Amino acid sequence: MLLGELDRCPQMFFIQRALHEGDPWSGQIAFPGGSRDTADPDTLHTARRETLEEVGISLDGYRLLGQLDDQKSHIRINSKPLVINCFVFEVPELPSAVNGDEVNDSFWTRIDHLADPANRMDHRIDRSDLHYPAIRLEGGQVLWGLTYRFVQMLIGRVVPH
Repeated sequence: MLLGELDRCPQMFFIQRALHEGDPWSGQIAFPGGSRDTADPDTLHTARRETLEEVGISLDGYRLLGQLDDQKSHIRINSKPLVINCFVFEVPELPSAVNGDEVNDSFWTRIDHLADPANRMDHRIDRSDLHYPAIRLEGGQVLWGLTYRFVQMLIGRVVPH
């Protein structure tokens, strides 16, 4: 999770994943990130590497603010639930992204838009009766699922009620 302009107009960085058949997160709004490689010493290194690979933003020199609570996915690998880590970085200026093969789009969204109850919605999954809480973003995209949970976790900790 990248947070920018915290002293002016706080914003959060998102990607829209590229469309790939068989990818459970295909086309979804997310944060840069991905699977840990065997060469990665830890998941923080994975987050830094994946951000650079996916959007060309090096997190070297940016302040790590902390880590949100790990989240388990409904996806299982070797019969174990997939656990997702979310590290939060402060990037004072809003760096430009260069979208890689795994990214269809990338953009910054104001945190006040994310926190505004008027932007909440109920999201129905295609070809299913399942509904999930979501946020309609300024460009019309829908933020839901694990990324929504991480956003809600951060907003619950930092935005006054």
